Amino acid sequence: MADITLPAETLHAFLARAYAALGLPPGDAAKCAAQTVDAELRGVGSHGCVRFGVFVSRLRRGTANPRPDIKTITDLPAFSLLDGDLGMSAVVGSRAMEIAMEKAEAGGFGAAALRRSSHTGHIGYLAALALKKGMIGIVISGAAGNLAPWGGAGRMLGNNPVAFAIPSNQEFPIIFDMATSKVARGYVLLAARAGEPIPEGWALDSEGRPTTDAALGAKGTMLPLGEHKGYGLALMFSFLTSALSGNGFEADQPDWLDEERPFALPLLAIAIDPVRCLGGDYQAAVDETVRRVKASPLAPNFDEIRIPGEGSHRRYTAFLKNGIPLKEALFGDLCRIAGELGIDPPAAP
Repeated sequence: MADITLPAETLHAFLARAYAALGLPPGDAAKCAAQTVDAELRGVGSHGCVRFGVFVSRLRRGTANPRPDIKTITDLPAFSLLDGDLGMSAVVGSRAMEIAMEKAEAGGFGAAALRRSSHTGHIGYLAALALKKGMIGIVISGAAGNLAPWGGAGRMLGNNPVAFAIPSNQEFPIIFDMATSKVARGYVLLAARAGEPIPEGWALDSEGRPTTDAALGAKGTMLPLGEHKGYGLALMFSFLTSALSGNGFEADQPDWLDEERPFALPLLAIAIDPVRCLGGDYQAAVDETVRRVKASPLAPNFDEIRIPGEGSHRRYTAFLKNGIPLKEALFGDLCRIAGELGIDPPAAP
């Protein structure tokens, strides 16, 4: 099937209309739209429009909250614990990072743990919020149990992702965003939606057997990145998100696709003000490191060394200019949802 290409502003306007129709205040609807569009622009399709249909269903069923009452459970000089009231992550996750930055402005370092967020989505977007204030942003998210521990075949841990955003003077934002599974589960969902296979080593089926069938993989278990190392990271991130926020054990969460059951994820947002902490020119040190890394000898069959965020920025620039490519089936989902919500669909050029 051919891709449908949409201008970024067209996709953003449609998503904002849809979220507003689902009961979100206009400002929050715009935040949710911006997070999804940013994922598509950066080539992170696993956390873009492929997630939208489930968000819509959850908001309509009441298993996600369009108007959350964000509450502060603990408030310390450098740390806060928040309850997100099942709100959308672009709303409650942004608030966690804002609080972390407020504390970093006061003391150089700040953190906010969040429990009971809806699916935390594209967390690189949340980490990058810190760049607007020249701060380092780190976001770690929990996930529902979808990852087998190394040596196991059951869904015990989330494939808990982490994102870093580093201020610099580069032409591109330095952002590193990864899941602790070999790939984000969204890529399996995207392949299943498009009727495409997945590579060996991505997932197990529900019986614990390796599979290249995306539909079976979506119902089964993701495999950890780097074998025991990815498992170890996922477990540590569980301790820093689920355990630290009081959100509960990942394996006790329903599957995100089980739209009728409430679904709550944790998140840890960290902000560091490098100027206050270092008392010197942090960005110059980052730039010198980038210069030296990129000037190092190339391995065979490579023509450049990229810094995290460089490739996604190139995609961002190209998609912003030429439009965002969406699978035809995914575009069809957006049009179907528009009809259900009684709003205009995104207009394809």
